[in-house]
Amino acid sequence: MKRAPEGHLQRLVLDWLAAKHIFALRMNSGTLRDRTGRPVTFGIPGQADILAFPHCWHIKYGYANDHVMPVWIELKAPRGKQSDLQKSFQAKVEAEGHRYLLIKSLDELEAQL
Repeated sequence: MKRAPEGHLQRLVLDWLAAKHIFALRMNSGTLRDRTGRPVTFGIPGQADILAFPHCWHIKYGYANDHVMPVWIELKAPRGKQSDLQKSFQAKVEAEGHRYLLIKSLDELEAQL
């Protein structure tokens, strides 16, 4: 089965972050049913695909040495667009002082980190 463009990009990004020794988590959201049929919801609708903690950000952006800025990374296929829920999530995390990146290629990520 051929992997979707965003799925392929996600693997590239996670591998690149790991190679750079940047701690990152793949963030999942959705709903599944447990054995009894009850829905189990996880994540936040609209949340970014990856949460990363690059140590270089505290130097580049002048934060204290013990403060590593969280970076939320939303991945999109070349023609992909953010949903309204994703835009709302972006506004929330940026209001908390976190960075949010909308990435369509590994080159874009490398340029922004």
